[in-house]
Amino acid sequence: MTSDMMIPEATIWELPSDCQASLTIDLPAIVENYQTIRRLANDIEAAAMVKADAYGTGIERVAPALYHHAGCRQFFVANLAEAVKLRRHVPQAVIYVLNGIFPGHETVFRDHDLRPVLNTPEQLAFWRELGGGAPCALHFDTGINRLGFSPEQTERLLNTPEPLNALTIRLVMSHLACADMTDHPLNEKQRHAFHKICEAFPDCPASLANSAGILLGRSYHFDLLRPGLLMFGGNPAIPAPLPEGIRPTCTITGRVLQIRQLEKNMTVGYGATWTAPNSRRIAIVNVGYADGYLQKFNNTGRAFIDGVDVPVVGRVSMDMLALDISDEKLSTVKVGQEVELLGPHITLEKASELSNLSQYEILTGVRERYQRIYIPID
Repeated sequence: MTSDMMIPEATIWELPSDCQASLTIDLPAIVENYQTIRRLANDIEAAAMVKADAYGTGIERVAPALYHHAGCRQFFVANLAEAVKLRRHVPQAVIYVLNGIFPGHETVFRDHDLRPVLNTPEQLAFWRELGGGAPCALHFDTGINRLGFSPEQTERLLNTPEPLNALTIRLVMSHLACADMTDHPLNEKQRHAFHKICEAFPDCPASLANSAGILLGRSYHFDLLRPGLLMFGGNPAIPAPLPEGIRPTCTITGRVLQIRQLEKNMTVGYGATWTAPNSRRIAIVNVGYADGYLQKFNNTGRAFIDGVDVPVVGRVSMDMLALDISDEKLSTVKVGQEVELLGPHITLEKASELSNLSQYEILTGVRERYQRIYIPID
């Protein structure tokens, strides 16, 4: 393109609002959910889980909202890259990195004032070699068999605690494996094991409860909660209802691209997996698996349009899906009309049940192609 044909940069970004599907993120709802969680737990301190780009909602907007409007002062992320990004947006907050520290990372941890969650004897030894004076957390595996000191490593460490002497330990933590199943015996087994570990750290705050763990009750709360899904409006304890005061935070809407009239025995989409039982009216919507609306919703998903819950029919394509809008109440649906695919009517719980995807997968699977709209905090 020659210089006289160049499009001004400002023009490039002045896109029509209806040219792509939308993800609306309700910042006041996230803040209120965080505050509700703390009230549920008798105002115990809570550190926000904002890994995976704040569960797909945008760490650069969500973290400052929680810090400035909800009083959240501690955050957890999964890895060092997430922590560095987060630090730019909450310069005074405490940030823990769940994956711990590895050789070559030390300068980044120091320069950005980050706290590693030490998961292994090797990480502990490495942190000690660096001086050990900077704050850290210790993670003990009490039954999930994922990250953390194994029970054998924990026993050795507590029986010979000299390696801990040089450390500035600000938190001891563990993670529940089955908190979403309230009656699972492993919950109480892990709680008891963690309580015994905490006795070796009488002056150190302790953290066990993730979102589901928070709903298990006071004996699981210890000193610091770690809400994630619950803060973003998901229900970690199905079939139990969401606690009062927790509300949806994300709404995904697409737009009708075209309306088609099908006759009996005509099919829809790749593979012809849905056949019209009679004359049907079909709306093609501008959302597909490239937006994170996966093929798990093939012939099972639901959408909400003009006050009516309607089915997804046929396979979800890369950029489109089809809805059966034959209901007579929908006779006035037209091209360009908005359709709710996730939100107050098609909740995370409902979408999860329909697709067999976890609520976590649905939230964190949201793609960057959506136009993001943030409801501001007044």
